[in-house]
Amino acid sequence: MFQGFVNPALLAGMALVSVPVLIHLLNRQRHKPVRWAAMQFVLAAHKKTRRRVQLENLLLLLLRMAAVALLALAISRPFVGGSSPLATLTETRRDVVLILDGSASTGWTDQTESLFERIRGRALGIVDELDGAAGDRVHVIHAGATPRLVSWPTPDKARTVIGTLAPTDERLDLAAALGEALRIIEEDAAGTGSSEIELRFLSDLQQDAFLDPAQAILRPALGEQLTRLKDLQVDVLVEDLGPASPNPANLAIQDVVIASDNATVGEPLDLVVRVAAFGDAEHPALRVGLTLDGNRLPSQRIDVPKGGTAEALFRVVIDQPGAHTIEAEIEGDRLAIDDHRSSVIVLPPPVRVLVVNGERADALEDDAAGYLVLSLEAPDENGTSTPFQITEVSPAELAGGDVDLFDHDVVWLVAAPSLSEAVVADLERAVGGGQALIVTCGNSMGDPSLFDDRLYRSDGTGLLPAELTHVVTAARRDSYYRVATFDEQHPILGFFSTTRNKGMLSKIPVHAFVHARPLERARVLATLDDENDSPLLIESDYDQGRVYLWTTSIGESWTPLPRIAPAMIPLVLEWTRHAARARASQRDLAPGSAVGLEADEFPRSPELVGPAGGRTPLDAEPTETVRGTFRLPEITGDATLRAGLYRVVTENGPELPFAIQLDARESDLGRIPSHEMESLHPALKVLAPDASGNVADGNDGSQGELWRTLAMLALLALVCESLWGAWIGQRRRVIA
Repeated sequence: MFQGFVNPALLAGMALVSVPVLIHLLNRQRHKPVRWAAMQFVLAAHKKTRRRVQLENLLLLLLRMAAVALLALAISRPFVGGSSPLATLTETRRDVVLILDGSASTGWTDQTESLFERIRGRALGIVDELDGAAGDRVHVIHAGATPRLVSWPTPDKARTVIGTLAPTDERLDLAAALGEALRIIEEDAAGTGSSEIELRFLSDLQQDAFLDPAQAILRPALGEQLTRLKDLQVDVLVEDLGPASPNPANLAIQDVVIASDNATVGEPLDLVVRVAAFGDAEHPALRVGLTLDGNRLPSQRIDVPKGGTAEALFRVVIDQPGAHTIEAEIEGDRLAIDDHRSSVIVLPPPVRVLVVNGERADALEDDAAGYLVLSLEAPDENGTSTPFQITEVSPAELAGGDVDLFDHDVVWLVAAPSLSEAVVADLERAVGGGQALIVTCGNSMGDPSLFDDRLYRSDGTGLLPAELTHVVTAARRDSYYRVATFDEQHPILGFFSTTRNKGMLSKIPVHAFVHARPLERARVLATLDDENDSPLLIESDYDQGRVYLWTTSIGESWTPLPRIAPAMIPLVLEWTRHAARARASQRDLAPGSAVGLEADEFPRSPELVGPAGGRTPLDAEPTETVRGTFRLPEITGDATLRAGLYRVVTENGPELPFAIQLDARESDLGRIPSHEMESLHPALKVLAPDASGNVADGNDGSQGELWRTLAMLALLALVCESLWGAWIGQRRRVIA
């Protein structure tokens, strides 16, 4: 009769049908026959009405049993197929969750409409099929990098909201969107282990949304969400609303960068615009335009091969340090958002370096910081001095209070002895405010544990990223340690990552070092080959600044590294540059990023100017930092959702620009075939259009629930039982 039950466990309630029977039998047992003289007249009358009374009692018992049985069936929610004779008594209320792919790729235009307009139209078609009066509900999720639940639960509200939606400038995070849908579905399941919610995903099926490009497998986070949905007996019904081509043609600006990592004010530098072509078309003589600080440069023409990349090179000279805006553009195509890309480059002023020399000497080989200063002053390969302003002081001068730590970007403590509490407190304020501190060891340091007492704290609140214990010296005079491992991806050590340069670092002898136990939050960038794999270089964040510990000397006392210029100079230069850059704010960000900027002077009436020219006041009060700069109110992610060039303008200072950039992966419109997508996970089901171009509903009405009909019948049985019982009682009292 029934095809199945939504809550089959609740059928156990049918056992309660026996309760009225048990009550009837127990009541019969309580009556004991007693013979008395007048009873024979009563029995004579009873024989005449016995059959009618038995029929009345039986009907009353059946009504009570029917009410219990029907109620138990109603709460177990039976359903039947469309061919069942009970099909006309069913109801098919729909509860739908609609996920609309709002990623940047859906802005691709196919003839007269964009893919998102197609997605939006299909979503409105689904909502139009729902009947709010019948109890149908719909939840609409606008999916990008962050899922946004934009409408619930009535179809009328959803219809209004869907019409206002537009594609985002974000990359689709499908796992996050399904996570939001899963939250709704789990609430509906309410611990029953299953849900009847219909989950629909309308998308252009961009391959990157489903597959990990490195391994060409389903993204693990996405697979986890799909499995949880399948456990609740919910499938993801996917509709392909993308282009007809499996790999649509598209041109995109992928990146705008400075060719050199060491760009210098007043020196020629190359700006590189990298253009990629997706699909099977070639693009000869493509015009690439570039605007620097509002000044348009002569355009370049490049040939972009199909499925490849090409670079346009613009040589410029920038005379002023600070932030500079770049806007690159190419000829427009069907996906307009990636034909323009903004970027902000920062040319810093010379890095202000304070060298605290723990042991000065006339002879270079005896000076603890002599080779360090020499390396920082060494000209680069073009004969241009490196951009450092160097101040060298002794520990006594530092303790004397004549040195303002906040006037420097990087502080090198070179084999410095134990510092006073006042100096340590100044260092903590300076580094906490964004400065970089580099600590190196050596003979003049003395007992490492005394130095450790002031700068290290086991709870991580001290400056040192590791606890210093004792000096480790090679067992024999002619023996030494070497670098065993180092982080080849780190900017400080990246120079040594090539096969040619690796030996410059790994073969350097180290005759002595300080044994250090790093904090859990610290990062060990290089280790030695002793039996304990002792750290050589450790890095750690300290509030807004950064601290580095080099456990051997930067002079000749413990290692000959300083005399090996091909290793010493790139190590020192890259180390100092990276340390100085660590506090620079990031100016190229993803959509929806929060932005923190600093001004040198107190900013009066700051306003955020967006890519379209709209202005938004930054109402919160700027706060002064320990360095004497002013931190502007944080710009929240809601204000940076669109790609393009943004500026913070004030009444009394220069503009502070930053750029919001499209994720380069959104430009690859390669699509995953429907059959391949379904093979990724059993919860993925593709709804294909029929011969007339219509898409299957996904809820064909072949099954319908009977709970409402059964509940009405249970109520009717209770009413009839009450009326019948009252009528019998009234009738028998009249006869009596």
